[in-house]
Amino acid sequence: MLVFISDLHFIDETAGKHNIPTDAFSIFFEDIAGIVECIKKINEIKIIFLGDIFDLLRTEKWFEYPVEQRPWGSNESKIAENAEIIFDTIIDKNRTTFDLLKGNLKDRFGFPVEPERIYIPGNHDRLCNKYPKLKDKICTELGITKPMNRFEHFFQDVEYGVFARHGHEFDIFNYEGGLKYSYEDYMRVPIGDPITTELVSKLPWQVMHNSEVKKLPQNEQDALRRNLQEIEDVRPFSTIIEWLLYQVKKNIALKEVIEDSVDEVIQEFNRLEFVKKWYDHHDKWTDIMDEADKIQFALFLLEKFKVFSLEKLMPLIDKLKDHFSKDDLLEAAPQEYSHLDSRIRYIVYGHTHDPLQVPIRIVEDSTETKEHVYLNTGTWRRRYYKTKEGLGFISWKNLTYTIFYKKEERGTDFPAYETWTGTLKSI
Repeated sequence: MLVFISDLHFIDETAGKHNIPTDAFSIFFEDIAGIVECIKKINEIKIIFLGDIFDLLRTEKWFEYPVEQRPWGSNESKIAENAEIIFDTIIDKNRTTFDLLKGNLKDRFGFPVEPERIYIPGNHDRLCNKYPKLKDKICTELGITKPMNRFEHFFQDVEYGVFARHGHEFDIFNYEGGLKYSYEDYMRVPIGDPITTELVSKLPWQVMHNSEVKKLPQNEQDALRRNLQEIEDVRPFSTIIEWLLYQVKKNIALKEVIEDSVDEVIQEFNRLEFVKKWYDHHDKWTDIMDEADKIQFALFLLEKFKVFSLEKLMPLIDKLKDHFSKDDLLEAAPQEYSHLDSRIRYIVYGHTHDPLQVPIRIVEDSTETKEHVYLNTGTWRRRYYKTKEGLGFISWKNLTYTIFYKKEERGTDFPAYETWTGTLKSI
């Protein structure tokens, strides 16, 4: 049995209280134990953590260090040192969860064997595969065997018919490497790193440091901070401008503070040497809406939302959403089969936070008929969705996991799978 989970995004809580409670993992393991008990033919269990488990980007801690000591800077020894501090805080904030994850699951939940843990890095935990001390810490906290050199960026098992990777490889904003998918490719810094930290995490930080905001009653400050810190959980991500407009509408007395903070954060972002070089590298005169143009267009709208009325902005916002609407991972999945073992049936990614199952094709030969399917493992994070009517957002929590079985485990003629997605609406 293979069990995939991804995009847990454990954080140090400086940029928001978004960690998943330990009880959710207890329920998850109890569910898996119940499935194992019903099937009774399971003699191995592998739990694959498919990337973005540790979020070293969504934190305000980086603002305590000069730019050259942040992940897009040049001082590698200091970046490593700072990343270790953030990682240690993440573990401290989730101590009971990691005690559970690295503990004896066999005895606690009644598994027939102790589950093997396998870790695949994503883009938010890219640094975890770069620095030796971080790799050691991950092995300790997840209870996994230390790799010979580094963690692999993919998982494959032909008995289960599965090939999996985090999936950010097909997101131009979160993977800067080439098609060889070498270690060096994965270590190149993507623009998504500073976007997460220098824009998404910095905006709430910037607003809350404003003198006018500090005059508010503490409960109002807390509510404003909490709302702004949820910005990365807004889906689809292209609705981020509408989310900010929504926050302005809810905090009309702070309209200028929020708008000025947006301007200042964007200006600081565009002044970063890394960002300027990224623009130069990705700006193609042959493409009127290349990846650099998309980022610049989004930032232009963010800067101008205090100038234009909502009526004037909405057509531009809709145009922006069109540019970001394509699911690049879904487009990439069918191409994977060309270089994989013919026994692979299932392509598995995470990254998008959208649990998904898509039939790709049916392959027939003289011996069997094979179904190719793409699956996405979703997330365990809270997500905010724009309402169909009006400027507003509604949230709920998700929990998704995907299980694959060998033929003999379920008595089928082919490797089988099942997916489970739960939703909790509690606030």
